[in-house]
Amino acid sequence: MIIVTEYAINGSLEDHLLDPEKLLSLTWPQRLKICIGAAKGLYYLHSVLGEGYSVIHGNFKSRNIWLDENLEAKLCSFYFSREVGVYQKNSLKVGMVNSLYIDPIYMESCFVRPEADAYSFGVVLFELLIGMLANHRKTIGDDKPQNMKILVRRYYEDGLDNLIDPCIRDHIDRRSLRTIREIAYKCISLNLKDRPSMDRIIKRIREALDIHNHEAASTITIRRHQSQNLDNYLIPLEEIKLATRNFSKKSQFQVSRSGHFFKGQLSKCWNNRRATFKRYYKDETRAEWFHNEIQMISSFNHENIIGFIGYCDEGDEKVIVYQYASKGSLDRLLQDENTRQYITWVERLRICIGSVRGLMYLQSGRGEDKILIHNNFKSTNIWLNNKLEPLIGGLYLSMVVDKNQGHVYVDSTAGIESYMDPNYLESGIIKAEADVYAMGVVMFEMLTGTAVHQERSIGDGEPQALINLVRRYYVQGLDILIDPFMKDQIYIQSLHIFKEIAYKCISLNLKDRPSLNRIRKGLEEALHIQNSTDASTITLQSQSSSLHKKLEDFRVPLKKINAATGDFSKENWIGEGGFGNVYKGLPSKSWQNCTAAIKRLNRKGGQGKEEFRNELELIFKFCHQNIINFLGYCDEENEMIIINEYASNGSLDGYLEDTHKRLNLTWVQRLRICLGTAKGLDYLHWDQIDRRSFHTFKYIAYECISLNSKDRPTIDTIIDRLEEALDFQVSKESQAKVIES
Repeated sequence: MIIVTEYAINGSLEDHLLDPEKLLSLTWPQRLKICIGAAKGLYYLHSVLGEGYSVIHGNFKSRNIWLDENLEAKLCSFYFSREVGVYQKNSLKVGMVNSLYIDPIYMESCFVRPEADAYSFGVVLFELLIGMLANHRKTIGDDKPQNMKILVRRYYEDGLDNLIDPCIRDHIDRRSLRTIREIAYKCISLNLKDRPSMDRIIKRIREALDIHNHEAASTITIRRHQSQNLDNYLIPLEEIKLATRNFSKKSQFQVSRSGHFFKGQLSKCWNNRRATFKRYYKDETRAEWFHNEIQMISSFNHENIIGFIGYCDEGDEKVIVYQYASKGSLDRLLQDENTRQYITWVERLRICIGSVRGLMYLQSGRGEDKILIHNNFKSTNIWLNNKLEPLIGGLYLSMVVDKNQGHVYVDSTAGIESYMDPNYLESGIIKAEADVYAMGVVMFEMLTGTAVHQERSIGDGEPQALINLVRRYYVQGLDILIDPFMKDQIYIQSLHIFKEIAYKCISLNLKDRPSLNRIRKGLEEALHIQNSTDASTITLQSQSSSLHKKLEDFRVPLKKINAATGDFSKENWIGEGGFGNVYKGLPSKSWQNCTAAIKRLNRKGGQGKEEFRNELELIFKFCHQNIINFLGYCDEENEMIIINEYASNGSLDGYLEDTHKRLNLTWVQRLRICLGTAKGLDYLHWDQIDRRSFHTFKYIAYECISLNSKDRPTIDTIIDRLEEALDFQVSKESQAKVIES
């Protein structure tokens, strides 16, 4: 099989980047023209099939950009290219393409979009700006050699001065550099919405071709916290050996990257306390971890942080002594089916809530000007006491940073990759949001009963890691991933709140990730809903399968309704509602001994028996604190009666129309009414509206009514955002149709 193409006399762009003499001959304007030509090629691919369809190159890199006699760029190598629709998700073969050019979002989801080519284009832009290939390493100062992508993310705030190719450094104007830098960073953004289209990229590079500039910025520094006196916590090695039976195998119960864990009991000098002993490995790196963990853990005292008892640092032995967690670590609990099957959904929610509270304490426990980033949050480092209350440990990689700084550059190889923020993996810059990402991973472990590092097959598909599966099946509801031991326990609205928060936590866009406080509130709401519902009778698969049968149990005899309403007397009439009148009903055993609002539909009205039955079956399914509670119904003698919980304060319109009542309605009360109403509507519509569509619509609406006119968006921006919202919704509905078929 042979393909014959045009000959490019100047070889590939990669050849020029590898050859110092060729690279020296490439001026800044020539590099920009090469970029424009390559961008035009991608733009043609993305638009050649007309509206709604694109050709994705899928393997865009400097090796596949050939240069003719005029250094005009020619794209080649289309063996990974795909034709896709705007709303269609397609996949390429991971591993056959150089991963340094591949969109990380695609690497996680295996779904390819036009934005993936924009990401690869951004990598090539940086190659031309820096004069090196993406897979080559470069040393800046005394730092270790790093690949190009790590360097450009690390030095973003420094203006890239240390990275720019010396051959062109003195020939670039400041505005030109800034323009290219901005467009290149947008291309490699981990938020798809930030990535520009190819026509926008072409326009910006053309602007940069006429203007050249140079910009400087401050360097990133790592701030270290000061050590403190810990002599009062010293425990002799002999005491520890006695407690652990000289570190015997019978006392050992877990092994980690940092050391071995033993359980034992201290002597009377330490109140005969049962304790956990971590014996660090004997090397220089672990010694640093040991001292860092002591500094951290000795500073905190919280119900969801593992308690610090003491430590030993004698010779080459380094041991930390913690409070004893009788149920072991969370990862062990999840991996043991015999144990996991007895951990209910309510207990899992409480473990998550406690873990978030622990992280909140860590982030706020260093005063107003400092925050602590755990940097190693995972199920292995969540310990459980006999009440299944979580205790966060594993603080040996934690760090304290200034709140104003908000981030720090560290060695990104230290943590466990499965729990690590992809932003951190790419840049080596860690922020507090990295702990939020790890929290999201743990939440999905709890929901699925699967450890993040365990691969799992769905149907006939190939085994995939947990987070890849979550991203693939999220829109479909994740039902297929839920731990079978508790699938029949979860109330659907509790699940909805939980999975939405967890998915936001693992968003690749830092701005989308919720604060720890917001996570806590959401989890507490999910727990409240779960506790207020008899979840044991509800399953994800059959919440409506036996609806008709159960509905019959709520039929109320007409004579009891007549007795409660005084035969529908005028004295008990409280208003009109829908297709009939509403009466106040006295408490009765037939409707849970509470006062009722009894709606008697007009038999001559527009609602017939079929519509009445449909309404019953609909409202019977609802169970939410902000939806009126259904108590019963009656369909005797052609009557159509619905019995609901009585709202003693009447309807909202009654307050708005009554000046005296409205005067007593405070602003806080009005906000709470609005919040409750919104929660009720959200409950009703949650399975119909795509969450991304909803939030996109909501945010642009808020911006439109901003009191600051400068914050209001342009009409073009409004149109763009509404089109985004529509795209999200259409995508959800299209996938739903595929699932149904």
